[in-house]
Amino acid sequence: MERAEALAVKQAILDNNDPVTAAMMLGELFVSDPEFHAALHGQEIAPGVRIQNPGPDAARMTEKLISRAQAAAADYVYGMQNPRRDPKAAAIRAKGKYNSNVQKAISEDRYAKGIQAYDQAEAVAIATGDGGAAFTSGIAKRATKIARVHQRLAPLLGAVSSAIQNMPQDTEAQREQRALATIRAMRNVGRQLKGIATG
Repeated sequence: MERAEALAVKQAILDNNDPVTAAMMLGELFVSDPEFHAALHGQEIAPGVRIQNPGPDAARMTEKLISRAQAAAADYVYGMQNPRRDPKAAAIRAKGKYNSNVQKAISEDRYAKGIQAYDQAEAVAIATGDGGAAFTSGIAKRATKIARVHQRLAPLLGAVSSAIQNMPQDTEAQREQRALATIRAMRNVGRQLKGIATG
């Protein structure tokens, strides 16, 4: 697409729509039509000087984010150890906001849309690119938490086992009842671990 044509399309969108709608329409065009974006992006306004319109360069943004994040490890640790407010209390105060956002996500079908946007090959490459080192180090870092959860989980599993083993199992119908009782009891274990009333 020629630059003049792209400029005309862009201006028509800006002239005929409110800023929010225009931004959404232009964003969709930039993503769906790379030629349209390229025709407007990086125009040289002087030797060696390019105006970054519309918006910054994606590759440069990525490079900057990664390099700054890697350099900010100490700041990250400090921030985690010195929060500006009690994170648990803040999360509890925000439960109404969380609930309304969940309802909005349901009404807008965000779950399915998010799954459709998921790049499985990319996710697997990221997860396995280090040969599993992040996975194993993550488990090792959480050893104390895992032990704490298991200290609570093991007695609950023992109770399920005791209750199910106490049920008769002579007939197929009795065995089906055992299986159904196991499913229901394990669901309750999950609820108990989350602090939800069982029943």
